[in-house]
Amino acid sequence: MHMTNKNGDTGGNPKNPIFIQHDLTDIEPLGQGEFASVFKATQVKLDAEKVQTIRVVDRTHHHFALKREKDLLLYLNQFSEDFPRFNEIRKQGFSYLQFFDFVGKKSLQQQVDKKGGLSDSKARLLLSNMLSTLKRVHEVGFIHGDVCPDNIIWGKGRYYLVDWSKAIPGIASYETELMVGDKRYSAPERLNGEYTDASDVYALGCTLYFALTAKHIYRLNEAHSMTDQLYAHAFNAPRKLQKLPKDWQFLIRWMTQKDPQKRLGLVDLEQWLVDKTLPKEMRQPSSNEQEAKSDFPQDSLEALANSHYLYALFKQATLYEAQGALETAFNLYENCAFHGYTRAENNLGLMYEKGSPVRQSYEQAMNNFHQAFQKGNPYAAFNLARMFEEGLGTEKNPEQAHKLYRFAALRGHFPAQNKLGMCYWKGSCVNKDIAQARYWFGLAAHYGYEPAASNIKALMADSIKQA
Repeated sequence: MHMTNKNGDTGGNPKNPIFIQHDLTDIEPLGQGEFASVFKATQVKLDAEKVQTIRVVDRTHHHFALKREKDLLLYLNQFSEDFPRFNEIRKQGFSYLQFFDFVGKKSLQQQVDKKGGLSDSKARLLLSNMLSTLKRVHEVGFIHGDVCPDNIIWGKGRYYLVDWSKAIPGIASYETELMVGDKRYSAPERLNGEYTDASDVYALGCTLYFALTAKHIYRLNEAHSMTDQLYAHAFNAPRKLQKLPKDWQFLIRWMTQKDPQKRLGLVDLEQWLVDKTLPKEMRQPSSNEQEAKSDFPQDSLEALANSHYLYALFKQATLYEAQGALETAFNLYENCAFHGYTRAENNLGLMYEKGSPVRQSYEQAMNNFHQAFQKGNPYAAFNLARMFEEGLGTEKNPEQAHKLYRFAALRGHFPAQNKLGMCYWKGSCVNKDIAQARYWFGLAAHYGYEPAASNIKALMADSIKQA
Protein backbone atom coordinates (compact mmCIF):
# COMPACT_ATOMS: atom_id res chain seq x y z
CA MET A 1 0.00 0.00 0.00
CA HIS A 2 2.82 2.39 0.84
CA MET A 3 5.12 2.16 -2.16
CA THR A 4 7.49 4.23 -4.20
CA ASN A 5 8.65 3.53 -7.71
CA LYS A 6 12.25 3.36 -8.88
CA ASN A 7 12.32 7.07 -9.65
CA GLY A 8 11.19 7.99 -6.15
CA ASP A 9 7.85 9.36 -7.40
CA THR A 10 5.38 9.40 -4.54
CA GLY A 11 2.16 9.80 -6.44
CA GLY A 12 1.88 13.58 -6.59
CA ASN A 13 0.57 13.61 -10.15
CA PRO A 14 -1.69 16.68 -10.41
CA LYS A 15 -3.99 14.68 -12.74
CA ASN A 16 -4.71 12.23 -9.93
CA PRO A 17 -8.45 12.43 -9.10
CA ILE A 18 -7.70 13.03 -5.43
CA PHE A 19 -6.80 16.62 -6.28
CA ILE A 20 -10.34 17.43 -7.47
CA GLN A 21 -12.10 16.19 -4.33
CA HIS A 22 -13.60 19.35 -2.84
CA ASP A 23 -13.75 18.00 0.72
CA LEU A 24 -10.03 17.18 0.93
CA THR A 25 -7.22 19.48 2.06
CA ASP A 26 -3.57 19.09 3.11
CA ILE A 27 -3.04 16.31 0.58
CA GLU A 28 0.30 14.56 1.06
CA PRO A 29 1.49 11.78 -1.28
CA LEU A 30 2.74 8.73 0.61
CA GLY A 31 3.41 6.08 -2.01
CA GLN A 32 2.98 4.94 -5.58
CA GLY A 33 2.46 1.41 -6.84
CA GLU A 34 1.81 -0.07 -10.26
CA PHE A 35 -1.97 0.32 -10.10
CA ALA A 36 -2.60 2.52 -7.05
CA SER A 37 -1.30 5.59 -5.24
CA VAL A 38 -1.62 6.40 -1.53
CA PHE A 39 -2.15 9.78 0.16
CA LYS A 40 -2.67 11.33 3.54
CA ALA A 41 -5.35 14.03 3.52
CA THR A 42 -7.68 15.95 5.80
CA GLN A 43 -11.36 15.47 5.04
CA VAL A 44 -13.60 18.40 5.96
CA LYS A 45 -17.25 17.61 6.77
CA LEU A 46 -19.42 20.43 8.09
CA ASP A 47 -17.51 21.62 11.17
CA ALA A 48 -15.48 18.43 11.61
CA GLU A 49 -12.09 17.48 10.18
CA LYS A 50 -10.68 13.99 9.94
CA VAL A 51 -7.25 12.82 8.78
CA GLN A 52 -7.55 9.90 6.40
CA THR A 53 -5.38 7.59 4.34
CA ILE A 54 -6.71 7.53 0.79
CA ARG A 55 -5.82 4.84 -1.71
CA VAL A 56 -6.49 5.80 -5.33
CA VAL A 57 -6.98 2.70 -7.49
CA ASP A 58 -6.31 3.31 -11.18
CA ARG A 59 -7.02 -0.18 -12.56
CA THR A 60 -10.78 -0.53 -12.16
CA HIS A 61 -11.65 -2.91 -15.00
CA HIS A 62 -11.89 -5.91 -12.63
CA HIS A 63 -15.33 -5.23 -11.09
CA PHE A 64 -15.56 -8.55 -9.29
CA ALA A 65 -12.25 -8.11 -7.45
CA LEU A 66 -13.08 -4.53 -6.46
CA LYS A 67 -16.45 -5.54 -5.01
CA ARG A 68 -14.95 -8.50 -3.19
CA GLU A 69 -12.27 -6.29 -1.65
CA LYS A 70 -14.88 -3.73 -0.59
CA ASP A 71 -17.03 -6.43 1.04
CA LEU A 72 -14.01 -7.84 2.89
CA LEU A 73 -12.95 -4.41 4.14
CA LEU A 74 -16.46 -3.69 5.41
CA TYR A 75 -16.50 -7.02 7.23
CA LEU A 76 -13.12 -6.30 8.84
CA ASN A 77 -14.40 -2.99 10.24
CA GLN A 78 -15.80 -4.89 13.23
CA PHE A 79 -12.22 -5.64 14.34
CA SER A 80 -11.12 -2.06 14.94
CA GLU A 81 -8.07 -3.03 16.99
CA ASP A 82 -6.53 -4.90 14.05
CA PHE A 83 -7.51 -2.92 10.97
CA PRO A 84 -7.59 0.76 9.97
CA ARG A 85 -11.30 1.50 9.58
CA PHE A 86 -12.57 1.51 5.99
CA ASN A 87 -14.82 4.56 5.75
CA GLU A 88 -15.82 5.14 2.15
CA ILE A 89 -15.29 4.23 -1.48
CA ARG A 90 -15.75 6.89 -4.14
CA LYS A 91 -15.79 6.51 -7.93
CA GLN A 92 -14.14 9.24 -9.99
CA GLY A 93 -14.01 8.55 -13.71
CA PHE A 94 -12.01 5.36 -14.18
CA SER A 95 -10.58 5.48 -10.65
CA TYR A 96 -11.78 4.49 -7.20
CA LEU A 97 -10.81 6.29 -4.00
CA GLN A 98 -10.76 4.20 -0.82
CA PHE A 99 -10.85 6.13 2.48
CA PHE A 100 -9.35 4.68 5.69
CA ASP A 101 -8.68 6.02 9.17
CA PHE A 102 -5.12 7.34 9.19
CA VAL A 103 -2.98 5.19 11.50
CA GLY A 104 0.52 6.07 10.31
CA LYS A 105 2.56 6.63 7.20
CA LYS A 106 5.83 4.80 7.82
CA SER A 107 6.03 1.24 6.52
CA LEU A 108 8.08 -1.51 8.14
CA GLN A 109 10.37 -1.28 5.10
CA GLN A 110 10.95 2.43 5.73
CA GLN A 111 11.30 1.93 9.48
CA VAL A 112 13.99 -0.74 9.11
CA ASP A 113 15.77 1.06 6.28
CA LYS A 114 16.10 4.12 8.52
CA LYS A 115 16.78 2.60 11.95
CA GLY A 116 18.01 -0.93 11.26
CA GLY A 117 16.61 -4.22 12.51
CA LEU A 118 13.96 -4.33 15.22
CA SER A 119 14.65 -5.15 18.84
CA ASP A 120 13.42 -8.47 20.21
CA SER A 121 10.42 -6.81 21.86
CA LYS A 122 9.48 -4.88 18.72
CA ALA A 123 9.78 -8.02 16.60
CA ARG A 124 7.54 -9.89 19.04
CA LEU A 125 5.01 -7.06 18.80
CA LEU A 126 5.15 -7.27 15.02
CA LEU A 127 4.52 -11.01 15.12
CA SER A 128 1.69 -10.64 17.64
CA ASN A 129 -0.04 -7.95 15.59
CA MET A 130 0.26 -9.91 12.35
CA LEU A 131 -1.08 -13.11 13.94
CA SER A 132 -4.11 -11.28 15.28
CA THR A 133 -4.76 -9.75 11.87
CA LEU A 134 -4.26 -12.92 9.83
CA LYS A 135 -6.40 -14.95 12.21
CA ARG A 136 -9.40 -12.69 11.51
CA VAL A 137 -8.93 -13.09 7.77
CA HIS A 138 -8.12 -16.79 7.65
CA GLU A 139 -11.21 -17.54 9.74
CA VAL A 140 -13.40 -16.42 6.84
CA GLY A 141 -11.39 -18.32 4.24
CA PHE A 142 -9.32 -15.44 2.84
CA ILE A 143 -5.58 -15.16 2.33
CA HIS A 144 -3.86 -11.75 2.30
CA GLY A 145 -1.50 -12.82 -0.46
CA ASP A 146 1.04 -10.02 -0.22
CA VAL A 147 2.49 -9.93 3.30
CA CYS A 148 5.72 -7.95 2.99
CA PRO A 149 7.50 -5.02 4.69
CA ASP A 150 5.96 -2.47 2.31
CA ASN A 151 2.45 -3.55 3.33
CA ILE A 152 2.94 -3.26 7.08
CA ILE A 153 2.46 0.19 8.64
CA TRP A 154 3.77 1.32 12.01
CA GLY A 155 1.46 3.64 13.91
CA LYS A 156 -0.34 4.19 17.22
CA GLY A 157 1.89 1.75 19.06
CA ARG A 158 1.28 -1.23 16.79
CA TYR A 159 1.74 -2.66 13.31
CA TYR A 160 -1.05 -2.81 10.74
CA LEU A 161 -1.23 -5.07 7.70
CA VAL A 162 -2.66 -3.08 4.78
CA ASP A 163 -3.44 -3.37 1.05
CA TRP A 164 -6.09 -6.07 0.74
CA SER A 165 -6.35 -5.76 -3.05
CA LYS A 166 -4.75 -9.19 -3.57
CA ALA A 167 -6.71 -11.01 -0.86
CA ILE A 168 -8.61 -13.97 -2.30
CA PRO A 169 -10.26 -17.15 -0.98
CA GLY A 170 -7.72 -19.85 -0.23
CA ILE A 171 -9.02 -22.42 -2.71
CA ALA A 172 -7.42 -23.56 -5.95
CA SER A 173 -8.61 -21.34 -8.80
CA TYR A 174 -7.45 -19.24 -11.73
CA GLU A 175 -6.56 -16.45 -9.31
CA THR A 176 -4.26 -18.65 -7.24
CA GLU A 177 -2.23 -19.30 -10.40
CA LEU A 178 -1.45 -15.62 -10.91
CA MET A 179 1.94 -14.51 -9.59
CA VAL A 180 0.90 -11.20 -8.08
CA GLY A 181 2.36 -9.22 -5.20
CA ASP A 182 5.99 -8.84 -4.14
CA LYS A 183 7.80 -11.90 -5.52
CA ARG A 184 10.56 -11.44 -2.95
CA TYR A 185 8.07 -12.71 -0.34
CA SER A 186 6.19 -15.29 -2.41
CA ALA A 187 5.71 -18.82 -1.05
CA PRO A 188 7.09 -21.59 -3.30
CA GLU A 189 3.77 -23.45 -3.56
CA ARG A 190 2.38 -20.54 -5.54
CA LEU A 191 4.44 -21.91 -8.43
CA ASN A 192 1.91 -24.76 -8.48
CA GLY A 193 -1.15 -22.54 -8.19
CA GLU A 194 -1.57 -23.27 -4.46
CA TYR A 195 -2.55 -20.46 -2.13
CA THR A 196 -3.35 -21.24 1.51
CA ASP A 197 -3.04 -19.92 5.05
CA ALA A 198 0.46 -21.42 5.07
CA SER A 199 1.43 -19.11 2.20
CA ASP A 200 0.82 -16.08 4.43
CA VAL A 201 2.86 -17.75 7.20
CA TYR A 202 5.79 -18.22 4.80
CA ALA A 203 5.67 -14.57 3.71
CA LEU A 204 5.45 -13.47 7.35
CA GLY A 205 8.51 -15.59 8.16
CA CYS A 206 10.48 -13.88 5.39
CA THR A 207 9.23 -10.52 6.67
CA LEU A 208 10.30 -11.29 10.24
CA TYR A 209 13.80 -12.16 9.01
CA PHE A 210 13.99 -8.77 7.28
CA ALA A 211 12.62 -6.99 10.36
CA LEU A 212 15.33 -8.52 12.56
CA THR A 213 18.31 -8.27 10.20
CA ALA A 214 17.47 -5.46 7.75
CA LYS A 215 18.36 -7.97 5.01
CA HIS A 216 16.30 -10.18 2.74
CA ILE A 217 16.19 -13.83 3.76
CA TYR A 218 17.62 -14.86 0.35
CA ARG A 219 19.36 -11.55 -0.34
CA LEU A 220 16.89 -10.77 -3.13
CA ASN A 221 16.37 -7.29 -4.50
CA GLU A 222 14.57 -5.67 -7.42
CA ALA A 223 17.59 -6.28 -9.66
CA HIS A 224 16.88 -10.01 -9.61
CA SER A 225 14.57 -11.23 -12.35
CA MET A 226 11.16 -12.55 -11.40
CA THR A 227 12.18 -16.12 -12.22
CA ASP A 228 15.36 -15.80 -10.11
CA GLN A 229 13.23 -14.60 -7.19
CA LEU A 230 10.86 -17.54 -7.59
CA TYR A 231 13.81 -19.93 -7.90
CA ALA A 232 15.22 -18.69 -4.58
CA HIS A 233 11.95 -19.43 -2.78
CA ALA A 234 11.81 -22.90 -4.30
CA PHE A 235 15.42 -23.96 -3.68
CA ASN A 236 17.49 -21.63 -1.49
CA ALA A 237 17.83 -21.83 2.28
CA PRO A 238 17.81 -18.74 4.51
CA ARG A 239 21.12 -16.87 4.49
CA LYS A 240 23.13 -16.69 7.71
CA LEU A 241 20.15 -17.76 9.80
CA GLN A 242 22.54 -18.95 12.53
CA LYS A 243 23.42 -15.34 13.32
CA LEU A 244 19.95 -14.79 14.77
CA PRO A 245 19.17 -15.66 18.40
CA LYS A 246 18.28 -19.37 18.59
CA ASP A 247 14.61 -18.74 19.39
CA TRP A 248 14.19 -16.70 16.23
CA GLN A 249 16.33 -19.13 14.23
CA PHE A 250 14.01 -22.04 14.98
CA LEU A 251 10.88 -19.99 14.46
CA ILE A 252 11.81 -18.54 11.08
CA ARG A 253 13.28 -21.83 9.85
CA TRP A 254 9.94 -23.57 10.36
CA MET A 255 7.82 -20.67 9.14
CA THR A 256 9.71 -20.75 5.84
CA GLN A 257 9.76 -24.47 5.13
CA LYS A 258 9.39 -25.20 1.40
CA ASP A 259 6.66 -27.75 2.12
CA PRO A 260 3.60 -25.84 3.39
CA GLN A 261 2.48 -28.92 5.36
CA LYS A 262 5.61 -28.63 7.53
CA ARG A 263 5.17 -24.97 8.43
CA LEU A 264 4.02 -23.68 11.76
CA GLY A 265 0.37 -22.66 11.97
CA LEU A 266 -1.05 -19.55 13.61
CA VAL A 267 -1.81 -21.51 16.80
CA ASP A 268 1.81 -22.69 17.01
CA LEU A 269 3.02 -19.13 16.53
CA GLU A 270 0.68 -17.79 19.21
CA GLN A 271 2.03 -20.39 21.65
CA TRP A 272 5.61 -19.41 20.77
CA LEU A 273 4.82 -15.84 21.79
CA VAL A 274 3.76 -17.14 25.21
CA ASP A 275 6.72 -19.39 26.04
CA LYS A 276 9.05 -19.40 22.99
CA THR A 277 8.83 -23.17 22.80
CA LEU A 278 8.55 -25.31 19.69
CA PRO A 279 8.14 -29.07 19.27
CA LYS A 280 11.46 -30.89 19.73
CA GLU A 281 11.71 -31.86 16.07
CA MET A 282 11.48 -28.18 15.14
CA ARG A 283 14.44 -27.21 17.30
CA GLN A 284 16.86 -28.78 14.84
CA PRO A 285 17.70 -27.86 11.24
CA SER A 286 15.85 -29.76 8.52
CA SER A 287 17.76 -32.90 7.52
CA ASN A 288 18.34 -31.55 4.01
CA GLU A 289 18.95 -27.93 4.95
CA GLN A 290 22.12 -26.35 3.59
CA GLU A 291 23.42 -22.82 3.51
CA ALA A 292 22.11 -21.12 0.40
CA LYS A 293 24.34 -20.15 -2.48
CA SER A 294 24.29 -16.61 -3.74
CA ASP A 295 24.29 -17.53 -7.42
CA PHE A 296 21.47 -18.67 -9.68
CA PRO A 297 21.28 -21.11 -12.58
CA GLN A 298 21.82 -19.73 -16.04
CA ASP A 299 18.12 -20.19 -16.74
CA SER A 300 15.95 -20.16 -13.61
CA LEU A 301 12.76 -20.77 -15.60
CA GLU A 302 14.22 -23.94 -17.10
CA ALA A 303 15.43 -25.10 -13.68
CA LEU A 304 11.95 -24.59 -12.23
CA ALA A 305 10.36 -26.39 -15.18
CA ASN A 306 12.78 -29.30 -14.79
CA SER A 307 11.50 -29.59 -11.22
CA HIS A 308 7.94 -29.77 -12.59
CA TYR A 309 6.61 -26.51 -11.18
CA LEU A 310 3.40 -25.81 -13.11
CA TYR A 311 3.92 -22.07 -13.51
CA ALA A 312 7.32 -22.68 -15.15
CA LEU A 313 6.00 -25.49 -17.36
CA PHE A 314 3.15 -23.26 -18.51
CA LYS A 315 5.51 -20.38 -19.27
CA GLN A 316 7.78 -22.70 -21.22
CA ALA A 317 4.78 -23.93 -23.20
CA THR A 318 3.81 -20.38 -24.17
CA LEU A 319 7.38 -19.75 -25.36
CA TYR A 320 7.40 -22.93 -27.45
CA GLU A 321 4.01 -22.05 -28.91
CA ALA A 322 5.23 -18.57 -29.88
CA GLN A 323 8.24 -20.18 -31.60
CA GLY A 324 6.00 -22.55 -33.58
CA ALA A 325 6.98 -25.70 -31.66
CA LEU A 326 3.32 -26.60 -31.24
CA GLU A 327 3.67 -30.29 -30.37
CA THR A 328 6.09 -29.53 -27.54
CA ALA A 329 3.80 -26.75 -26.31
CA PHE A 330 0.78 -29.09 -26.49
CA ASN A 331 2.54 -31.74 -24.39
CA LEU A 332 3.49 -29.19 -21.73
CA TYR A 333 -0.02 -27.72 -21.65
CA GLU A 334 -1.45 -31.23 -21.33
CA ASN A 335 0.89 -31.95 -18.41
CA CYS A 336 -0.24 -28.80 -16.59
CA ALA A 337 -3.92 -29.36 -17.44
CA PHE A 338 -3.73 -32.87 -15.96
CA HIS A 339 -2.96 -31.16 -12.63
CA GLY A 340 -5.88 -28.74 -13.01
CA TYR A 341 -3.87 -25.67 -14.07
CA THR A 342 -6.61 -23.54 -15.64
CA ARG A 343 -4.43 -21.42 -17.90
CA ALA A 344 -3.10 -24.58 -19.53
CA GLU A 345 -6.63 -25.99 -19.82
CA ASN A 346 -7.69 -22.86 -21.68
CA ASN A 347 -4.74 -22.93 -24.08
CA LEU A 348 -5.25 -26.64 -24.66
CA GLY A 349 -8.85 -25.86 -25.57
CA LEU A 350 -7.70 -23.32 -28.14
CA MET A 351 -5.46 -25.92 -29.77
CA TYR A 352 -8.35 -28.39 -30.02
CA GLU A 353 -10.58 -25.66 -31.43
CA LYS A 354 -8.03 -24.72 -34.11
CA GLY A 355 -7.09 -28.32 -34.86
CA SER A 356 -3.38 -27.66 -34.47
CA PRO A 357 -1.26 -29.59 -33.61
CA VAL A 358 -4.04 -32.13 -32.84
CA ARG A 359 -7.16 -33.30 -34.63
CA GLN A 360 -9.83 -30.61 -34.36
CA SER A 361 -12.44 -31.36 -31.71
CA TYR A 362 -14.93 -28.69 -30.67
CA GLU A 363 -16.27 -31.04 -28.00
CA GLN A 364 -12.83 -31.43 -26.43
CA ALA A 365 -12.23 -27.69 -26.72
CA MET A 366 -15.50 -26.97 -24.90
CA ASN A 367 -14.59 -29.50 -22.22
CA ASN A 368 -11.24 -27.81 -21.59
CA PHE A 369 -12.80 -24.34 -21.58
CA HIS A 370 -15.52 -25.50 -19.20
CA GLN A 371 -13.06 -27.06 -16.75
CA ALA A 372 -11.04 -23.82 -16.62
CA PHE A 373 -14.17 -21.66 -16.40
CA GLN A 374 -15.41 -23.64 -13.39
CA LYS A 375 -12.27 -22.49 -11.55
CA GLY A 376 -12.88 -18.85 -12.45
CA ASN A 377 -10.73 -18.41 -15.57
CA PRO A 378 -12.18 -15.41 -17.49
CA TYR A 379 -10.29 -16.27 -20.68
CA ALA A 380 -11.89 -19.71 -20.71
CA ALA A 381 -15.30 -18.17 -19.99
CA PHE A 382 -14.85 -15.89 -23.01
CA ASN A 383 -13.82 -18.77 -25.25
CA LEU A 384 -16.71 -20.90 -24.04
CA ALA A 385 -19.05 -17.99 -24.74
CA ARG A 386 -17.78 -17.85 -28.33
CA MET A 387 -18.56 -21.53 -28.77
CA PHE A 388 -22.13 -21.02 -27.59
CA GLU A 389 -22.57 -17.86 -29.67
CA GLU A 390 -21.24 -19.46 -32.86
CA GLY A 391 -22.65 -22.95 -32.28
CA LEU A 392 -19.27 -24.68 -32.35
CA GLY A 393 -19.57 -28.18 -30.90
CA THR A 394 -22.98 -27.34 -29.49
CA GLU A 395 -26.26 -25.72 -30.43
CA LYS A 396 -26.24 -21.94 -30.55
CA ASN A 397 -27.19 -20.50 -27.18
CA PRO A 398 -27.06 -16.67 -27.18
CA GLU A 399 -28.36 -16.44 -23.61
CA GLN A 400 -25.60 -18.68 -22.25
CA ALA A 401 -23.04 -16.81 -24.34
CA HIS A 402 -24.18 -13.52 -22.80
CA LYS A 403 -23.88 -14.91 -19.25
CA LEU A 404 -20.35 -16.09 -19.94
CA TYR A 405 -19.31 -12.84 -21.61
CA ARG A 406 -20.61 -11.00 -18.56
CA PHE A 407 -18.72 -13.32 -16.20
CA ALA A 408 -15.48 -12.60 -18.05
CA ALA A 409 -16.19 -8.88 -18.43
CA LEU A 410 -16.74 -8.43 -14.69
CA ARG A 411 -13.33 -10.02 -14.14
CA GLY A 412 -11.48 -7.53 -16.31
CA HIS A 413 -11.36 -9.36 -19.66
CA PHE A 414 -11.24 -6.62 -22.31
CA PRO A 415 -12.49 -8.64 -25.32
CA ALA A 416 -15.44 -9.79 -23.19
CA GLN A 417 -16.19 -6.21 -22.18
CA ASN A 418 -16.16 -5.28 -25.85
CA LYS A 419 -18.47 -8.21 -26.66
CA LEU A 420 -20.83 -7.21 -23.86
CA GLY A 421 -20.93 -3.70 -25.27
CA MET A 422 -21.83 -5.18 -28.64
CA CYS A 423 -24.66 -7.21 -27.08
CA TYR A 424 -26.15 -4.06 -25.55
CA TRP A 425 -25.67 -2.05 -28.73
CA LYS A 426 -27.30 -4.57 -31.05
CA GLY A 427 -29.80 -5.93 -28.53
CA SER A 428 -28.56 -9.49 -28.97
CA CYS A 429 -29.22 -11.83 -26.01
CA VAL A 430 -30.27 -8.81 -23.97
CA ASN A 431 -32.46 -5.72 -24.24
CA LYS A 432 -30.84 -2.95 -26.25
CA ASP A 433 -29.20 -0.38 -23.96
CA ILE A 434 -26.99 2.27 -25.56
CA ALA A 435 -25.81 3.61 -22.20
CA GLN A 436 -24.59 0.15 -21.17
CA ALA A 437 -22.98 -0.35 -24.58
CA ARG A 438 -21.14 2.94 -24.24
CA TYR A 439 -20.01 2.03 -20.72
CA TRP A 440 -18.52 -1.36 -21.62
CA PHE A 441 -16.91 -0.09 -24.82
CA GLY A 442 -15.52 2.86 -22.89
CA LEU A 443 -14.09 0.72 -20.10
CA ALA A 444 -12.18 -1.56 -22.47
CA ALA A 445 -11.10 1.36 -24.68
CA HIS A 446 -9.78 3.28 -21.66
CA TYR A 447 -7.26 0.50 -21.06
CA GLY A 448 -6.15 0.43 -24.68
CA TYR A 449 -8.34 -2.23 -26.29
CA GLU A 450 -8.53 -0.93 -29.86
CA PRO A 451 -11.64 -2.82 -31.08
CA ALA A 452 -13.63 -1.21 -28.27
CA ALA A 453 -12.33 2.24 -29.23
CA SER A 454 -13.45 1.61 -32.83
CA ASN A 455 -16.87 0.47 -31.63
CA ILE A 456 -17.33 3.65 -29.60
CA LYS A 457 -16.72 5.71 -32.72
CA ALA A 458 -19.15 3.56 -34.70
CA LEU A 459 -21.73 3.80 -31.91
CA MET A 460 -21.44 7.60 -31.87
CA ALA A 461 -21.78 7.76 -35.65
CA ASP A 462 -24.83 5.51 -35.50
CA SER A 463 -26.40 7.66 -32.78
CA ILE A 464 -25.86 10.82 -34.87
CA LYS A 465 -27.55 9.19 -37.88
CA GLN A 466 -30.57 8.27 -35.81
CA ALA A 467 -30.80 11.66 -34.10
